[in-house]
Amino acid sequence: MASILTNTSAMVALQNLRTINSNLVEAQNQISTGKKISSATDNSTV
Repeated sequence: MASILTNTSAMVALQNLRTINSNLVEAQNQISTGKKISSATDNSTV
């Protein structure tokens, strides 16, 4: 009998990390192109 064991918590955590990574990439692209950020604390490096 074949069974596939899945760790649901790990799969949810991985999906969350992928979403966070995607958001970080988008924010980094906006910053590197000079797009304004909503407040000074969001863009402290400029």
